[in-house]
Amino acid sequence: MAVWNEVKLALVRLRDQEPGSLTGYPMPEVDEGRHPPFDIHLAAWATGTAEELHRQFGDNVDLTVGALPYPPGRQPQRSPAPGQPPELLDPHEIAAELDGPAVVRSGETLRHGLLLRNLTGQGLQVETNGHVTAIVVDPESGETVGGLSGPQLLPLIVFRVAPGQTERIPLLIGTDSTMPQLGYTIPAGNWGLQVTLRLGPHRRDSPGRRTPILPLTITARTSTAAV
Repeated sequence: MAVWNEVKLALVRLRDQEPGSLTGYPMPEVDEGRHPPFDIHLAAWATGTAEELHRQFGDNVDLTVGALPYPPGRQPQRSPAPGQPPELLDPHEIAAELDGPAVVRSGETLRHGLLLRNLTGQGLQVETNGHVTAIVVDPESGETVGGLSGPQLLPLIVFRVAPGQTERIPLLIGTDSTMPQLGYTIPAGNWGLQVTLRLGPHRRDSPGRRTPILPLTITARTSTAAV
């Protein structure tokens, strides 16, 4: 309990003084059942905060920064092996493009738009949770290098695209790295993004369809002073 008292004071301070750095943590208002290690998730850019917590609490905290464990080199929890990727969209049925250039700072999240044009003769439904979420890929190999980590709300919001029409679908682009060799955030450079679409009305059991690789520019993160 003594360790928890120190950890919760640190959490309260971070929550009040470094908004956005904590993305998942045990609620400081609850003392019952608190035993180390305490699972704390931090934004991908908050490596300085992770270093401070690790130095202060050591193995009493289990830290995740973005999508990767902290400190660097710590073995991540085993994740399930990826399945077969969804098939690409048929460009004769659905055309996909970005609603303007996608440019985002490393470590940050961009709210953008995906334009879908229905080239078929029947209505199209796209099932979302209010937006679709991109993965970031190597534009040459197509290998996934990151994206948005952490849970999302899951309401069912359907966008409908009439035959011959174009609809803008809200698009969320994250820059958390899933490749330890890249660091905790995907570095500045020219990357690609892809989106898996859940299509309807008669494809509810489908694994989805992937867009082609679309261009993404990541710029260097500006340094900010701690509050």
